[in-house]
Amino acid sequence: MKNTLRIALPELAELSATMPLAYAWFDRQGRCARSGELTPAALATGFAGARVEAVLVPNDAIVTTVQVPAVPARVLTAAIHGAVEPLVLSDLEELAIGHGPRAADGTVTVAWTSRAALARAWSLLVQAGLRIDALLPAQLVLPRDDSHPELALALPADARWQTDAPRWSLALPALSPRQSSPWRAPLWWAAAAVAVWVVGLNIHAARLRGEATALRAGMEAQVRTAFPGIPVVVDALRQAEQGRNALLAGQGSSSNGDFVPLALASAKALPFAASHTAEMRYADNAITLKLDGADSKDPDQLGQAPAMAQAAAALGLRIEKQDAPLTWRITRSQP
Repeated sequence: MKNTLRIALPELAELSATMPLAYAWFDRQGRCARSGELTPAALATGFAGARVEAVLVPNDAIVTTVQVPAVPARVLTAAIHGAVEPLVLSDLEELAIGHGPRAADGTVTVAWTSRAALARAWSLLVQAGLRIDALLPAQLVLPRDDSHPELALALPADARWQTDAPRWSLALPALSPRQSSPWRAPLWWAAAAVAVWVVGLNIHAARLRGEATALRAGMEAQVRTAFPGIPVVVDALRQAEQGRNALLAGQGSSSNGDFVPLALASAKALPFAASHTAEMRYADNAITLKLDGADSKDPDQLGQAPAMAQAAAALGLRIEKQDAPLTWRITRSQP
């Protein structure tokens, strides 16, 4: 009886969620520390997580003894049901049947009640928040009183409440209702939030992969355009850097080292050649430029040669007219 809440049930058919129930709370020393009447929900709040013994009224259960032969433990319940069947008026499947151990003389204490009524009452108590550990017929816990066998457990909580219960009861595992955990809803919402977060993370990752793919494709296209000699673009940034270094350093030919600066300066000195260049060669630190002649005329014919020479000199260049028509040679002017 230590740390136990014992409650007295009304008739199972009359039990409701708002009905006050008589109770007695037994502390660690087995003493009745509190008693009174509270609704199932109030009992669940006041004695949260307590071990609960619910006592049925005498008229709701039948308790008797049957004789059972010595059988293996695995078939004891079946043997007891066989011994009970002649004693009941209804189908065994409609009853909740509990029993104790077999005594040395072969007798077994047996109790039964309506299966549907017991399941309904148990479910109602669990929904209120009570953890039911035992459903006890009154005959198992009340002192024997042959003159008043119909008396149920009632207040005040006197010695009749303090009888130790047997280790078995009508709380059969097959009838146990599913007790909802207070953490079930928070855990469900947490799982839903994690699922949404994972989906969002995957969508964001897919978007980033798409952007990275597009950026990589753009970089590869730019590298192919700038360096058509590269057959396959594997690492666009590194290959672009290598291509640039090849232009600046010549990759083994020192004569190409000044090509890019010289070409840029030449473009400034000869702006008319921007869209009319037919051929350009670089050798011996000099650029030979040949115009296509489609829409252009020789600068000498236009009187531009002196101005062009002056602009080139300002850029540190020397421009020389070649014998071939529309052909010019650009070099660095000597200091």
